[in-house]
Amino acid sequence: MCESCQDAEATFSCVTCTGDHGWCCPCMIKSHQSLPFHKIQLWIGKCFKDITLADLGFVWYLGHGGEPCPQYGASLLYDGDIEALLHDTSSVTIVHSSGVFIHNVAWCHCQGSVPIQHLQLLRAGLFPASSTWPKTAFTFEVLDHFLIDSLEYKTSARSFFEKLTRLTNNAFLDTVPDRYCELMRVSHLWHDLKNRKWFGFGHNMESGPGPGDLALFCPSCPQPGINMPLLWEQKWLVMKRLVVDGNFTAQHMNMQEPEQDIFLSDGSGYMVMNSEYQAHLASATESKEASHRSTCSNHQAVNAANANQCNLQATGVGATACAHHGCFVPHSVVDFQKGEWQSRHMNVDYSICNTITQAANSVDNLLIIYDVGCQWSLHFGECVDNFPGLTLPDNTEIVAAVRKFHLSAHKLACFARYSLNFILGAAQVDREILETLWAPFNKISPTARSMSQAHQQEILDDHMCNSNWKKLVGIVKTLLQKHKCAYKGIDDTKVPFEELTRSLDVKKVSLWESDQKRATEQRGEHLDIYNLKIDKAPTMAEIRLKLTESKYADTGKVGSVSWLIEGINLEDAQDALRVDIRQLPRDASATQKAVVAEKRQKLAAQISKYHERTDAMTQGIKVNLGTVPLDDIRFCTADVEELGPEAIDLEFASEEIGEEVPAEVMGIWMPSSMPHKDALALGLGALAAEELQLQQGQSNDCLERLRQALGHKAIIYRQHFRSADFTWAGTRSKQEALWCQIKIDKCVPGYQRASDAMQGLGVDEETLTNVYQEIQPNQLTVNQEVTEKNRHGQGSDRLAWFWRFNSGGNTHEDPWMDEFYRVNWLKAKARWQRWEEELSLVQHEMGWMVSWFRHKKDEWDRRYHQATNPGYQAYAQR
Repeated sequence: MCESCQDAEATFSCVTCTGDHGWCCPCMIKSHQSLPFHKIQLWIGKCFKDITLADLGFVWYLGHGGEPCPQYGASLLYDGDIEALLHDTSSVTIVHSSGVFIHNVAWCHCQGSVPIQHLQLLRAGLFPASSTWPKTAFTFEVLDHFLIDSLEYKTSARSFFEKLTRLTNNAFLDTVPDRYCELMRVSHLWHDLKNRKWFGFGHNMESGPGPGDLALFCPSCPQPGINMPLLWEQKWLVMKRLVVDGNFTAQHMNMQEPEQDIFLSDGSGYMVMNSEYQAHLASATESKEASHRSTCSNHQAVNAANANQCNLQATGVGATACAHHGCFVPHSVVDFQKGEWQSRHMNVDYSICNTITQAANSVDNLLIIYDVGCQWSLHFGECVDNFPGLTLPDNTEIVAAVRKFHLSAHKLACFARYSLNFILGAAQVDREILETLWAPFNKISPTARSMSQAHQQEILDDHMCNSNWKKLVGIVKTLLQKHKCAYKGIDDTKVPFEELTRSLDVKKVSLWESDQKRATEQRGEHLDIYNLKIDKAPTMAEIRLKLTESKYADTGKVGSVSWLIEGINLEDAQDALRVDIRQLPRDASATQKAVVAEKRQKLAAQISKYHERTDAMTQGIKVNLGTVPLDDIRFCTADVEELGPEAIDLEFASEEIGEEVPAEVMGIWMPSSMPHKDALALGLGALAAEELQLQQGQSNDCLERLRQALGHKAIIYRQHFRSADFTWAGTRSKQEALWCQIKIDKCVPGYQRASDAMQGLGVDEETLTNVYQEIQPNQLTVNQEVTEKNRHGQGSDRLAWFWRFNSGGNTHEDPWMDEFYRVNWLKAKARWQRWEEELSLVQHEMGWMVSWFRHKKDEWDRRYHQATNPGYQAYAQR
């Protein structure tokens, strides 16, 4: 029985309604008069059959809450005669979030009502696909769903409508009306209307949005007159920190009929105004000025970025964002026609000039972080003077910097002059923030590639606004996290800096402080104080030459230095032979074994000859067999990676030569093989002193080779593995990385042996503790901060000690160590200062954020009081 009338048989049920219900036909229509998008089923005796409300005679009356218009007299709900429907009804296809529906719509004809049909649909929450006799409409709900899906899941219009099609009829898709084109057009209009409403232009219909008026910006960035006073004494604190970058995935194809392209919000969002931008490109392209020769690296990756792509109107986009929070700057995103460098930066120049005009807000000093900032900054002022499309406010001061990740590709001279570590007020800006912002845009690039130019730009505007919105709603949590990180950064850098300062000569520290102050104020070449003036520590070859040429040798023995060096080289040869043996497979061939046997014989003969010279150097003093070399399995990773458990071990290899001691494990005697006091007692103190200097050179050599091998391996992992797009490149890169690991495994035993020898030769404990420390396996990992010489020790104070190589004690007289102390002290102070600036900046940003929200509240309060329509007033008070 029908649950409503309790009279007729209940043959209809609703799938969408909650619970188990049953109605007769009239009661079904009456109960769903305000639920036109529910899905109905009819019991046909054996099963339920899908049926639409329109098939049952449902009429959607507009203007009277679901009831018929009084102009027609009595209610004309379905009474069993389909032909009795109103003649003034229209069949309208309505797209809802649950599917596609066809309904008979009855228009309102009351006196004083809106006679235009598309306006009646809008008042009913339906967006018509056309303004003249609309036959298709979309509910506001489905348009909101599509907007969120496109922003969060990067769903295309085609995919979204296919989903609605399957929700409507999953078995017979062809029976569902295709309204994909209408969805594209209506969603385009819907996004634009929503933006205008959100930014208050619904309350001001007289003037339309200007450049960047439909875009959000960072609430924590200093904006004089909005979230802070117009005048501020600390210039470094209110400095605009901006990062510039390009995305060459966001390409755009040439349009077949560009004259039919229509912009709804040209330049009102984040993309620049197309007409003015094209005029600038035309004037810049016609300019015949000579190209400037690069004084840095050629940056081939940037030069070649999509420069020769065919059928592309734009090869990418360039954007500017605040460097501290990653909010896109309104009216600053530009298209690229070539690579950033090949176009002589004319695209980036336009973006930066619009950024300064749009976001500077009376702030004169700016920090521009750009991958090729060293070259861009040299000629930016000249370009502004030559091109009429580029303008800057008076008294603008720009400091250029290069992001850390890209700084390794520059020449060493660029490091100190463009590193963010040495810029006053840089704080701890997120240097790679734009790289993270581009990641979601790469997902929409394939879809947006073939759109019209206007549609693509407005899609990018929507996604950039959505990105900034997420930053805005999470700004409180972000600032709290930054505040905690700033306190921790100060704790990690202040104490080590103060300890280092106390251990140094006061006069030297005072001189370094004056140098740093001058470099901060004048910049340019004065920043070179952060670079080492002495290239590297003395090598063993240099120490050998110094000892050989010394006129005051204490030994009185000719050839003692060459004899000691021969012993060190023999130990290196033993290490290399043990590596070769470990890399032999279990089923090594006869040829492989023969090669190893020949190396053993040659090395054994060399060791025997060395021992003969040992007797002459020690004047027949009876000495022990020397130090027996041992391998530390922790540093034999390359053998395990390459051969795994199949690699042969030394014990297995020794079985094949019987009881004879293999050459690779023979003891080699040097003064370090016996206790230092015994060597002094036997009159070998001079030989021990010479060996100590040579072992120090050996340690320096091993550490330098270790740094180079780790840096090379880091570059291979970053540049080759990540960019390898086919098997051969990946395999070759893996082999190169393996060879780097083998070099690392060879450097560590050599350094450990030299360090042990220095300990046996009586070097002071402070030198071993502070200078030549023990190497741990976890310190040999690849780190992006140490891939080039201009990156050593700059990103974090937690890097392995050998990257910072800080010696102390009585080595202050050494000019090289003095230079290293100077650079380490300057960089330690810069790290601490940047964290101090970060703390002060975050504390001020908290206040600026509150002021920004208050400013927005005042704007909407003003709109509320100016509005006369109750609906406008209600929206302004939301």
